[in-house]
Amino acid sequence: MKNNCIALLALLLSFSSVAQNNNPFIGVQHEVRRQLERGDVFMRRGIYEEAEMAYTNAIELDNTFADSYMKRANLYRALSRYQESIRDYNRAIALNPFSEYIYDRRSKIKMLAMDYKGALIDLNKAISLQPENLELIDHRVEEFIAIGAYEQALSDIDTLIKYNYRKENEFEKAAVIFMLMENYPKCSVAIDSALAINPNSSIAFDLMGLLELQLKNYDQAITAFTRAIEINPDFAIAYYNRAVAKRYNGNSEGAVEDLNASIRMNQSSKNVFFTRALIRKELGDLEGALKDYEKAVMVDTSYTDALYNRAFIHKFMGNYSNAMRDAELIVKAKPNTEEYWNLKGNVHTLFGDYQQAIESYSNAIRLNYDYAEAYYNRGLAYVMSQNPIPGCSDFQQSMNLDFGKAELAYRNFCGR
Repeated sequence: MKNNCIALLALLLSFSSVAQNNNPFIGVQHEVRRQLERGDVFMRRGIYEEAEMAYTNAIELDNTFADSYMKRANLYRALSRYQESIRDYNRAIALNPFSEYIYDRRSKIKMLAMDYKGALIDLNKAISLQPENLELIDHRVEEFIAIGAYEQALSDIDTLIKYNYRKENEFEKAAVIFMLMENYPKCSVAIDSALAINPNSSIAFDLMGLLELQLKNYDQAITAFTRAIEINPDFAIAYYNRAVAKRYNGNSEGAVEDLNASIRMNQSSKNVFFTRALIRKELGDLEGALKDYEKAVMVDTSYTDALYNRAFIHKFMGNYSNAMRDAELIVKAKPNTEEYWNLKGNVHTLFGDYQQAIESYSNAIRLNYDYAEAYYNRGLAYVMSQNPIPGCSDFQQSMNLDFGKAELAYRNFCGR
């Protein structure tokens, strides 16, 4: 009888084990984890389409698992698909509304999407869930700096320094804030405080150089940037900053050398290409300047300053069709900037399209009724299109706004 009971118990345990192994929920969870692992492998390899498919498969298998949404959100962030990333973080938060980590991550995406108010709301929520987390407060400092809330940022920095949280970096952030506030004495004190903690901080020396640059002490700026580079020879931004100081100090060739070094380290900085283009133009290398403007635009197709300057180079070199292409791009990107409409009008004038030129100059004037150069240019377009009366009126208005060329044009075209 005892042996029969033991056998029966063993049989029941066996059935129980089989039942657990065949549990469909456990099977689904195993497949979810497998899909997430596949997605992670594809992410590391840069195979983003396959990674997205794997994460989506995981979500379709179990749409109640917050981690799946977060992983896909991180993928969308890497692809600069910020709104899709935010939507996935929204779903993750709906599933796990008490995770300060998810709010913190979503705040970063909102920053990239330039939703600064929403990012700050998320960070404040994260901090309310875990008020002792100093890292979250540090993240809020960066948010405050981004929106120009400098006093709030400094208050958080004081708190972090009080608790000995990354004091060197916090003093460096304080230096940045004081520089933005143009409080240069306090900026200097903050830099000195960072260097007192770490005398070999390349960032602190770079900030010292920027401070001297603001004060137009170019030799001192170059010395500070050089020290930053000696400490960290791969500090691409320091090379760029030293190039700017050298340019202001009259050493254009030395500036180009530093910009070349910066570009070798980082091919994705539009500002470096743009600055090298400016110097090359000053040195008379128009072809080189044109190539650098093109590289800047390749990094950022909406970089209107580069488009604007490239249009001028094209116009100067007689490539009017290319100049017009750039002019069309910049007024489309920023239709409320009077200088861009004025440039477009200039290119139309060069083509002999006077009516379109007049329309462009009129748009510039509507945006700025005191735009003396646009009145002068529109006056020329009117005169060239055999409409001297409105042309002379525009010359007169340009003269009233003290535009030097207008008086000569008025005398030549208006008979006085």
